[in-house]
Amino acid sequence: MIADSPESSLDAIRREIDSIDDRILRLLVRRSAATAKVKATKAQDGSIASSPFRPAREAAMMRRLIEEAGSALSPQLLVRLWRVILSASIQSQAPVTLHMDGAQGRDLAMRLLAAHHFCDMKVELHTSPSRALGAVGAAPGDLALIAPGSDWAAGFAEGAAGSAQVILTLPVLARSSQPRLLVFGHAAPQPSGDDETLLLVPGEKVTVVGALWQVYSGTATLASLNGFLDHPPSLHPGTRIAGRYPRPLKVSQ
Repeated sequence: MIADSPESSLDAIRREIDSIDDRILRLLVRRSAATAKVKATKAQDGSIASSPFRPAREAAMMRRLIEEAGSALSPQLLVRLWRVILSASIQSQAPVTLHMDGAQGRDLAMRLLAAHHFCDMKVELHTSPSRALGAVGAAPGDLALIAPGSDWAAGFAEGAAGSAQVILTLPVLARSSQPRLLVFGHAAPQPSGDDETLLLVPGEKVTVVGALWQVYSGTATLASLNGFLDHPPSLHPGTRIAGRYPRPLKVSQ
């Protein structure tokens, strides 16, 4: 019996890879067609004018995929792949602009963080966090990306963002509790099964017991609490909920 040469064995493996790639492509085409059905349904019921983002669904999807993959594929790889797919799906439903404060928008690390999650979505820079929030308040389908410790809380409390709230934090794969960017949008808040609630507490350097993380924005304290809360706890007069969002997936060092 004559054994296959290394070259012929490698050719066979490459043919197998080509066949797998063809199947992946066909599945992506099917997924794109399903997304088109979603867009058509939203056009009929009038919801296409609202935000195309569904952070709770995306978070639950990624948790399921990461669990199913186990040790065969890294969470980083899965998140990167599905962010490209999900971003394309969102933009096929409606164009999206990301609004950022100019100081953060010109920071290379922040721009890369935004690009990794939102891919090639358009970015528009503003002269302040409040102006970025104002742009989102006027455009329900857009998002604002704001650094937690920047001076945005006063503008938010005054209604600069309209009905927009924090719907997501970045990065979605995190080694620490405190996020680098808060994502404001008009998507209806829905529990994902593992969530946090962001409180806006009037007053500088207020200590919030039980906070997962807290920072200061101007003269207000931001504190994240565990769970999807319907009402803010009685911590301080004027305390309000600034958003509810899926908890980032923790990754090892």
